Amino acid sequence: MRVTNNITTGQFLRNNRRTLTSMLRSQNRITTQRKFNRVSEDSISGSKAMTIRRQLRDLDIYEDNLSTSKELFAAAESNLYTIAHDVYINLETKLVAAVNSTYDDMDLDIIATEVEQLADHMVNTMNVDFAERQIFGGTSNGKTPFETVNAEIGADGKPVIDENGIPKAAADGAPFKKVVTYNGKALNSFDNPSQFPGSKPIYVDIGLGIKYDENYEVDGQTALDIALNGAEILGCGVEDGYSKNLIQLTYDVADALRNNDRATVNAIIDRANTANNHILTQIAKLGTKQASIDFQLSKTEDYRFNLKDRQNLVEGTDMEEEIINYEAVMAAYDASLQIGAQLLPKSIFDFV
Repeated sequence: MRVTNNITTGQFLRNNRRTLTSMLRSQNRITTQRKFNRVSEDSISGSKAMTIRRQLRDLDIYEDNLSTSKELFAAAESNLYTIAHDVYINLETKLVAAVNSTYDDMDLDIIATEVEQLADHMVNTMNVDFAERQIFGGTSNGKTPFETVNAEIGADGKPVIDENGIPKAAADGAPFKKVVTYNGKALNSFDNPSQFPGSKPIYVDIGLGIKYDENYEVDGQTALDIALNGAEILGCGVEDGYSKNLIQLTYDVADALRNNDRATVNAIIDRANTANNHILTQIAKLGTKQASIDFQLSKTEDYRFNLKDRQNLVEGTDMEEEIINYEAVMAAYDASLQIGAQLLPKSIFDFV
């Protein structure tokens, strides 16, 4: 068989293309620092890489949920601290002065107005929103959770509240008592905060592996509940004829001041202190939740580092080895060009 110039030329060009392709692939691996760009190039490693990427994507979701929850709890803690510290100290100071000083009725009326303003401030504080959601509304986000209703006064001198916890609004110009409601129900109507609307939990996935019970309800130990029940946090129900809610107690003590009822004011001072201690306990619980979130964020970051390391092993290029390989392919390509210059037949253009 005679080896023609066409066969020699064709074989040289095919070998040259293979060498050039290898060089370009090596150059691409160095540039992208990845062993492959398509799963078809390495199906086993590609499958592992897809699993790792899915886990990293899940971590992004968990981390976002944790960060959002922490910001929500921090905002709630800040607002509760305003009530339990700043507002309460101001309230206690005014009440102690009112019962221990010889104020006349006009002075007590002025103090009552100031006390009512503190109650209004607490209502506004508890109605604050965060990222377009009511912080203390529980699962209810359609309206402000805390409202003040001018309720009709019954024959017993107490505000009229039906069996469903809804206060009866007083007619215009008629005597009334201010009643604080949570999601439409009077805070004094139920001792159990779970009886109020919007008291269901709101669970978010933080990477603990959400599980469900036999009723297909989320297991609370496998997720984070971010719902904040305002009735539970501020207190609800009645004990010994007095409200257990600090805002309601503040409105009640304002009425007592206007009536110069110092005995009731004295009694409410003690109960307001108890209600405030309840809020401080809730603040401590929020602090515990934030500490737990910080711990979970730290675990998530460690897990992300391990996954990134694993991803680099599966997808990443060994740069030292690849650079050596690239230099070897370049040398082979240069040698191929030099040999080709000797083997390929000269054309007429070489003699022009």
